[in-house]
Amino acid sequence: MVLQSLDLADEIWLLPIYPARELPMPGVESNIISEKMKKVVIHVNRTELISKIKRDQPELIITAGAGDIDKLIEPIKEILTY
Repeated sequence: MVLQSLDLADEIWLLPIYPARELPMPGVESNIISEKMKKVVIHVNRTELISKIKRDQPELIITAGAGDIDKLIEPIKEILTY
């Protein structure tokens, strides 16, 4: 159901999966998600994500994740606030 919902998005940008408060799990990577999706997924790191947001100026961004994903909120907000 979640992947079907993601497939409704115009574009999907996936960052690498990092452990939140646990040890890394071998083989758990963002390609596990992208391989199950019907849409093309763009794999980016944090720097590429910020550059892409600056360049593309998307109307809507949804962030989801655990760990320190919240550290991206302020940089994204600064880019999109004009």
